[in-house]
Amino acid sequence: MKYFRTVKYNDNLYQFADPLGVLATLVIGEEKALLLDTCYGIGNLKEEVREITQKELIVINSHGHMDHSGGNYQFDEVLIHKDDYVLLKKHNSLPWRERNIRNFKNLNLDYHINETEYLNQREGNIKFLNYFDEFDLGNLKIKILPLPGHTKGSIAIYLQSMKLMLVSDGTCPFVWMFLEESTTVTEYINGLEKLLEYDFDKFLVGHGARILERPRMVSFLNIAKEIDLEKSVKVSFNNFDNLNSYCYTHDKMYDQNGCGIVFDPNKL
Repeated sequence: MKYFRTVKYNDNLYQFADPLGVLATLVIGEEKALLLDTCYGIGNLKEEVREITQKELIVINSHGHMDHSGGNYQFDEVLIHKDDYVLLKKHNSLPWRERNIRNFKNLNLDYHINETEYLNQREGNIKFLNYFDEFDLGNLKIKILPLPGHTKGSIAIYLQSMKLMLVSDGTCPFVWMFLEESTTVTEYINGLEKLLEYDFDKFLVGHGARILERPRMVSFLNIAKEIDLEKSVKVSFNNFDNLNSYCYTHDKMYDQNGCGIVFDPNKL
């Protein structure tokens, strides 16, 4: 079977959907291409990219979590902000890769993986990028912007000529802000406000393959500003059930058409 599902928005913009529930985004310019995130690293993402373009590839991690960086080892070099480097190494350690294998097996997919080879991989060849770095793909420039919240070193990528923002988990239903590596909600609000100063109409996230409209991002900002602990619901997640997590939303819980913030009351 083919591991990834490829979503084509136009000749310059694609996403690859990992059956474990995460997306990598490919942007193609006249001279170079950008790949944002590398998924879990179970499927051969590099092969999928090369079926679409042979152009020089810039690979960037939006943040350090395993589901966005597990395939780094498939590429010559990957860029990430230094604030997420320790997190990146942790999430690409053996225990996390073993967890990924268990989750993969639970899907019962007809797809072969060399477990030994996979478990021996780590975070890849890492170089650091800086906020506000710019890259020219040829007729298409991208700019790295800070988007703290989900993690301290999370970034967004701005494509001005396309009026598009790539935000990965930054405004992805429902935003996880309760993790040890998450910032305070106040920092998240400040970051979103600065991001919304840029001229863009649409954005793409790291879970759920579809283009979202700018007003949806404004909704995340408003929800974050309105958080009321008394109106929030205590929630828990597998492998994170020992954390102090509450969800605030106006929508049905975890509705992918809604928006909400999952937060730690001690980090407002």
